[in-house]
Amino acid sequence: DVEAQEKYRCSEPMGWNKIVRRNIALLRAIGLQPDFILTVDDDNIPTEDYFDRWYDVLTRPAEKIIVPTKKIGGPYWHNYLETSDAEIEIYPRGLPILFRDQHATRVETAKEPIPSDRIGLFQGISLGDPDIDAMTRIVYSKPTPLDSIKDKNYCLKNIWSPFNTQNTVYAKKLFPLAFTWPNCGRFEDIYASFVWQRFLFSNDMYAHVGDAVNRQVRGKRDDLKDLSLEVEGYLKAHEVWEEISRITEKDAVIFIEQLMRSDHPIIAREREFMRAYLEDLARVL
Repeated sequence: DVEAQEKYRCSEPMGWNKIVRRNIALLRAIGLQPDFILTVDDDNIPTEDYFDRWYDVLTRPAEKIIVPTKKIGGPYWHNYLETSDAEIEIYPRGLPILFRDQHATRVETAKEPIPSDRIGLFQGISLGDPDIDAMTRIVYSKPTPLDSIKDKNYCLKNIWSPFNTQNTVYAKKLFPLAFTWPNCGRFEDIYASFVWQRFLFSNDMYAHVGDAVNRQVRGKRDDLKDLSLEVEGYLKAHEVWEEISRITEKDAVIFIEQLMRSDHPIIAREREFMRAYLEDLARVL
């Protein structure tokens, strides 16, 4: 209830009636000391074998990996919706516009299987009407009839992708960084995912895309309002990524402390929240 939530220092700087309130649930989950934490949006419908498939992904080595296909003179970004059966080309919400249309990655069999304990983030695939940007939804306004994705169940390291929190598992090493940012519109989980990847890559770990699959039955939304909450991200996401990518700290708490020193306006807006969150995290741990 409200009184219980107000006991957390990060409650007020986070604000109310936002999806980022799940940061309170995250702190409570961390306090239970689980092996993994799973977040699922409430308009996502799991398949009947959903948890069996998660168990398989979390306990078996990964056999495939994303690799570059050509030199591009900059960071590599991978569109994990590229091989979908959608009628138009779609991108996960938050893929920086500056890095779109690279088409410079492919899936290959890994030289050696990647043990699950080397993977810190697992992004499940959402079919149906998945989480894409508002620009695309306005141009292509009918629900995206996504029924399959050809390439899945692979790992990424030092190749980037925007991840959301609608069907996502975090390994224990990533728990302190699994929070989403409360003051950046619909990039609250996108900027967070840049942090997750920088931290994992610095620790010689991987992100994973694939099972478990669920289906998103998107609730009624105002696409123009969503667009207004995304415009700043279209213009600035690559800058936020650049700031985050400079941090190579391998300790999660020190990583947050270094992130708070950034003078970039978008990151600076989150300082009060992050400072309070660190106090809550210390108490929970």
